[in-house]
Amino acid sequence: MLDKIEFRSRINNLPNQVFSKTGKAAYTSFSLDDNNILHFVRVNTQKNWEINIDDLYAVYAKNDFINTTVIRDFKNAKVNSPSVAILMAINCIDKRGYRI
Repeated sequence: MLDKIEFRSRINNLPNQVFSKTGKAAYTSFSLDDNNILHFVRVNTQKNWEINIDDLYAVYAKNDFINTTVIRDFKNAKVNSPSVAILMAINCIDKRGYRI
């Protein structure tokens, strides 16, 4: 399991585009601010999204298995699919949702 420093480092080095688990959505224009909020855009809708990476790390650290339901149930999050996509992109979970 990654520590929080390595987790943030990987978030800072996300690729230009990240695809959802199903491949039906893509996210781009990632920018991490000083408050640990990751801002990004969903490509097909051009809608702006944001994720608190402290919350995302807490989900990652607490759960051996992570899918959209686990994300949703944590603080009633509304960024389920992009959260899973980001965790997959930074090699924290595998395609099945198990923590690496």
